[in-house]
Amino acid sequence: MIVVIFAAFPQELKHILKRPEAQNPVGCHFPSQENQHPASDIIAVQTGIGATNAETAFLRVLQECRPDFVLSAGFGGALYEDAGIGDIVWASHALLLREDKRKQHEHLVEYAIPESDIGRRIGEKLRDRTTAREGSIVTLPEMMKKADIKNTIPNDLPFPVCDMETFYLAKLSHQNRVPFLAIRSITDQLDEDIPPALLAVTDGTGRFRFSRALGLLLAKPRLIPASIRLGRNAARASKSLGKAVDSLMEILSAFIPPE
Repeated sequence: MIVVIFAAFPQELKHILKRPEAQNPVGCHFPSQENQHPASDIIAVQTGIGATNAETAFLRVLQECRPDFVLSAGFGGALYEDAGIGDIVWASHALLLREDKRKQHEHLVEYAIPESDIGRRIGEKLRDRTTAREGSIVTLPEMMKKADIKNTIPNDLPFPVCDMETFYLAKLSHQNRVPFLAIRSITDQLDEDIPPALLAVTDGTGRFRFSRALGLLLAKPRLIPASIRLGRNAARASKSLGKAVDSLMEILSAFIPPE
């Protein structure tokens, strides 16, 4: 069984991958690693931020192998009350906020990827074995304030969480008939907005660069408190994410037996 895990940042994969050495098993320019699991081969791909990176990474992987399962894993911002740092939300579908070109400051919900039967059944098992909640992943076209997002999305979405990649991965998985699931670990609560300036830690391709992060904090020391808080939250969320993915891999082995 081949499971491909897509994540934007290296810290999201820190507690998922068990081998520290970097490899490039899918022959693409995206940082990737291959990890052995008792029931599967895991290919983890660090995509960077945004639609273009997510779509390009998916298509590069598809050129090299046919995944049995695709997982969008990483951090997310809570769009519901009472969310705790490190809480896990899973979803077999996602929806996109698209920018309305006629009205630059408005965003409209485009559509949701239909749930797959296998995603639903796996999610039920995950819920039984962990404290993960079944929710909705809301993919953003750009950084937005939580208040603006909440005013745009449907009010009845269960435990909504925002990111910037999952919808595109879900759509491509659906088009290629590959079972899909998304898992997000909360790094910021409903009343918290990550300073947009912190996105400067990525390069032009949307991938994290330590040198940029250091340069940003030296140039703008007022961002240091927010950066420290986000770092602490990310460390906690990363551990929680790793445990959830471990449970998911065990569950997957029952649904998709190895060849």
